[in-house]
Amino acid sequence: MSSGAVYRKTDLGMAEVGARKLKLNPRIRTMLILIDGAQDEPAVRDEAEKVGAPPNFLEELVRLGLIEPIREAAMRSVPANAPSAVGEFERFRAAKDFMNITVVDAMGIKSFFFTLKLERAGTVDDLRDLRDAYLAAIAKSSGSVQAQVFGQRLKQLLA
Repeated sequence: MSSGAVYRKTDLGMAEVGARKLKLNPRIRTMLILIDGAQDEPAVRDEAEKVGAPPNFLEELVRLGLIEPIREAAMRSVPANAPSAVGEFERFRAAKDFMNITVVDAMGIKSFFFTLKLERAGTVDDLRDLRDAYLAAIAKSSGSVQAQVFGQRLKQLLA
C-alpha cells in the first residue's frame, strides 16, 4: 500500500457496512466504517492501531473489494487554510450518518433510543449536543479507546 494514499469505500463496502454479509473481524469492520475518502493512510493506520485492528487491515479490505485507493494525499492541492468546499448540510449529513452507523454497529438493537434522538437532530449544533451521549454509548459498548477514536473523527466531521 502506498503510504500517502487516501481510500474510500466501494459500493460493495458501503453495502457491507449495512448488511454484514462477510462477517468481518469486528476491528476490521470498524476500520471499514472509518474509511471515508478524506483521511490519508497514516491517519487511518494510527486509528487502526488504537482500536487494535491487524496491521494488514487495508490490504484485506482492498482484497475483498470493500475499499479502493482514490488518490495520493500529497497530490491534494487545497491549502490548509482554504475555505471548506463542504457546506453545512453536507457536514451535518456526514456527521449524522457516521454517528448512526457507528452507534448501531457498536450497540445493535440497544441503540434504538439513541438513534431516535439522532433522527430528531436537524443541525450540526444538535449533533454536538448529542456528542457526550454518543461517546458514552460507544465507550460502554466498545470501550474507551474506540470511543476516543470515534470522538476524534466526529470532532473533525463537526468542525
